[in-house]
Amino acid sequence: MAIRLPNIRINKTWLMLLVAIGLALVATFLTTTYLKRREISIADELAKKSQQGGAKVAVVVPTRDLPAGTPVDENIVASRNVVEDLVYPDAILASDFDKYKGQSLLRPVLKGRPLLKPDLRPIFADFAGTLTPGTRAITVDVDELNSVAHMIQPGNRIDLMLVMRRDDGGQTVVPFMDRMKVLAAGQKVAAEGADESAPGTRKNFSYSNLTLEVTPPQAARLTLAQDLGKLRFTLRNEKDEKSEDFNVNAQNIFDEISARAKQQKRGTPTGMVEFIVGGQRSGPSAKSVDVAAPVAVPGALLVPPIAPAKAVAPNNASAPAGPGGYDANGLTPEMKADLKSLLDKQ
Repeated sequence: MAIRLPNIRINKTWLMLLVAIGLALVATFLTTTYLKRREISIADELAKKSQQGGAKVAVVVPTRDLPAGTPVDENIVASRNVVEDLVYPDAILASDFDKYKGQSLLRPVLKGRPLLKPDLRPIFADFAGTLTPGTRAITVDVDELNSVAHMIQPGNRIDLMLVMRRDDGGQTVVPFMDRMKVLAAGQKVAAEGADESAPGTRKNFSYSNLTLEVTPPQAARLTLAQDLGKLRFTLRNEKDEKSEDFNVNAQNIFDEISARAKQQKRGTPTGMVEFIVGGQRSGPSAKSVDVAAPVAVPGALLVPPIAPAKAVAPNNASAPAGPGGYDANGLTPEMKADLKSLLDKQ
């Protein structure tokens, strides 16, 4: 007896739906597996790149843009890991933040940029707290000329020259102190920042004194120097560490001018003779004229010298001419005509 299977009618719609659900589950499983493996692979790649780039250090960065003068605390900064090779030596590490907490910003800082030690300054009850141990502050008077038109700013380096009188009555200028740090200009202890409306410009302010950072011996020398003579201040680049040694007095300047005048005189073209008529050259009635000097020709007679004891009458045009067209006084008719015209103008 043959067994007959029941005749079951399969709904094709439901069959397709079940197949679709099965395929979706398989795709979901495969996708999840791939993403997990990819995540592990990316993590491994990042770890390898981190090891190749070097160790990282945690630095302090602002969480938002901060203006100058803002006190720094944990509410406005955060820790950020940066490759150690890319960190500036004066960057503030997260582990050292407690040393700088509470200090104020000297300049504006940007969000996410490592905070630097020069960006901060301690907040003290008075100016004395800003002095480095072993140093002193001394104030000297300045004017607009001696302050380089009030362009000396706190933090600049200046050189001091001493103008003093010698025993013979003359004056001497000698270098006195160099690379002196300016702590304050007037009562301003921070350098003037640039005006945001005009990049590259500075706000001008006036002051009548400078406060310098000195050692106790330097303070004593500076105090005595102010009684010995006059101090002159010159501004220098902070990166310039070269010292100058010189001694300048009036005689040096006179010698230099004299040497320059002699050099120029040697370089003056010859062939011209200057005649001064009417008295001293420096007088108000002095008049002069340049006339061509006779040029020596081979075989010609030399020009006789001008006799200082014999005065030439301006209207003596009939004086006998000597050899070569010159009279006994060494003048040609053209020279006498020039002299006569000058005297007539007087």
